[in-house]
Amino acid sequence: MSFKDIPGNERTKQILKLSLSKGRLPGSLLFFGPSGSGKLRTALTVAKALNCLEKKDDSCDRCDSCLRVERGQHPNVRLVVREKNREQIVKEQIEEINYLSNLRPWNQGRMVFIIDEADRMNETVANSLLKTLEEPGPFVHFILITEDLQMILPTIRSRCQVLRFNPLSQEHVEKALLERGLPPEKARLLAAASEGDLEAVLEADWEEFIAGRNQAWVMFRQLLEKGDSEDFLSLLSGRTRKDSVSDFREALKFFAVFFRDLLAVHEGQNGYLLNPDLEPELIKLAAVIPPATASRAVRKMEDSRSLLKRNPNLAIMGNELILFFREIRNG
Repeated sequence: MSFKDIPGNERTKQILKLSLSKGRLPGSLLFFGPSGSGKLRTALTVAKALNCLEKKDDSCDRCDSCLRVERGQHPNVRLVVREKNREQIVKEQIEEINYLSNLRPWNQGRMVFIIDEADRMNETVANSLLKTLEEPGPFVHFILITEDLQMILPTIRSRCQVLRFNPLSQEHVEKALLERGLPPEKARLLAAASEGDLEAVLEADWEEFIAGRNQAWVMFRQLLEKGDSEDFLSLLSGRTRKDSVSDFREALKFFAVFFRDLLAVHEGQNGYLLNPDLEPELIKLAAVIPPATASRAVRKMEDSRSLLKRNPNLAIMGNELILFFREIRNG
């Protein structure tokens, strides 16, 4: 995979390519951004470019070095991840990096250490990496990856050039899915519900995805037609709070998609429905839900999803949304 094969984040990729072409790539980089935005793929492409036998600013994806990185077998490239069944990256993993960073790279290349979920280092472990980050060897590069920049120690952040990755657009996700051979109707719906997380969508099972969509549609209709939903309220009493938040977030995601489809019906864009199999029912709903209301509802669903990141009271949120749907039903 080369930079052109990674969707989105064009500015960040351009910065990296320019730095590579001029031989000025910083010794320590910190990639941060949401899941599925291409951070790890970009880090591996940087590692390939630094060791590529044919190019300076990208991976050729043909030479022996690039193919070794792709297979995870290149002696100059180490990917550090949490060990199975461990919550944290452990000190022994970082001590190994500190040792290997003093060795000469193979075949006149560059040593590249990629630390995924770098926020999973506790303070002691992170501190053991500090000196190596501060004074990396001339042929050594570190790339740390995180979803939450604030979880990285300030002393680590200050030693890295920080590059932000934005969520992929729906268009980028849909294009990537089409390139992988998905039918257009599946690619469109998956992209709309992806939240820019291409990796999660690629791993999704279509039958499970559509079953979740169908369950959300039943709740959506119940909320609009009855102003209440036992199924919806049951989301708030999951096995754990984590389950409840996850199920709640999933339902709101689909609700936003349904309201967008109602807007498409109002605009006469039925050919662009995200849920074409629901078209007859969407047409009936659009007859009683004005476009301004549907537009306001999309924003409400998105705002509610954002609130879930702030550890809210789920019962209060659930009741507020039930009242919101009653308002829509009552006009």
